[in-house]
Amino acid sequence: MEQSRAAIENEGFRIAAVSYDSPKTLHNFAQQYQTGFPLLSDRDSAVIRSFGILNTNIAPELRAHGVPHPVQYLVAPDGAILRKYFVPNYQHRVAASEIVLREFGIASNGAPAVTLRSGALTVQVGLSAEKAFAGQEIGFFAKFALEPGWHVYGSPLPGNYTATSIEFDDPKIARQSFDLPPATPLHFADLGETLPVYSGTFRGTGSLLLKYPLEDGSITLRGRLRFQQCSDAVCEPPEIIAFDLPLTLQPFMIVPPRK
Repeated sequence: MEQSRAAIENEGFRIAAVSYDSPKTLHNFAQQYQTGFPLLSDRDSAVIRSFGILNTNIAPELRAHGVPHPVQYLVAPDGAILRKYFVPNYQHRVAASEIVLREFGIASNGAPAVTLRSGALTVQVGLSAEKAFAGQEIGFFAKFALEPGWHVYGSPLPGNYTATSIEFDDPKIARQSFDLPPATPLHFADLGETLPVYSGTFRGTGSLLLKYPLEDGSITLRGRLRFQQCSDAVCEPPEIIAFDLPLTLQPFMIVPPRK
């Protein structure tokens, strides 16, 4: 979190958290966990209600009534909301490292990454951070580089071609996504087809929602890169390259040492 906070602040943003808890509760929490950013008390949940994120699944007679759904907003200096990161289940949270990766293209120092090579294609795949909690949504990136004269395919495609994609096949992942920029239409006169392609260098980002609960400790996330690389003279068969990325699952709450 410290690295993510520093990256956010370096981009000119500041962090604050809003909760329905009392100022005293938030003060004690900030002291115990050394948050390093303001915790704001919305005691009657007025702000929470105004944003439409009150968790209405909690009955009024329960102590937790007034708690919001976990949402993170990226807000411009003029107050405009630039982005909303929302997960509907209270057991899940979007990691700050994913937001930093998506918004600013920065992964945390020490975040695991692996370089994959085949023919004219080189791809670096990495996570947004080296550590996470069960129930967090973390980010990952893929940096592609193709030699001149070569391309890989985007989407949508006819069934006899293979689009470029990255998928993780792991029971510890509840949900995943991977996004590439729009591909460039390229007309193939010999084939009489116009197909979406990528060439040169380009980048994709994705997300991995970790299940909750999971045991603490070191795990390995297994992924697959699919692609088909072609040039003007030759089209290689579709390929799948498997890869592993290590990740450390932390205890749900960690009390930092007292200074």
